[in-house]
Amino acid sequence: MEKIYSENQSKCKLTKANSETIAFLMSYSKSLQIVECNNMQFESNLN
Repeated sequence: MEKIYSENQSKCKLTKANSETIAFLMSYSKSLQIVECNNMQFESNLN
């Protein structure tokens, strides 16, 4: 694993996220609710 990651590090470029994108993701993660019932997961967005 170490060998694979060290070879591909030079090919990766980091990008900066837009402030609107971060705000959208934060509000979405706050409104997302996941409920487990009988080995199933139900996702609901509480907007």
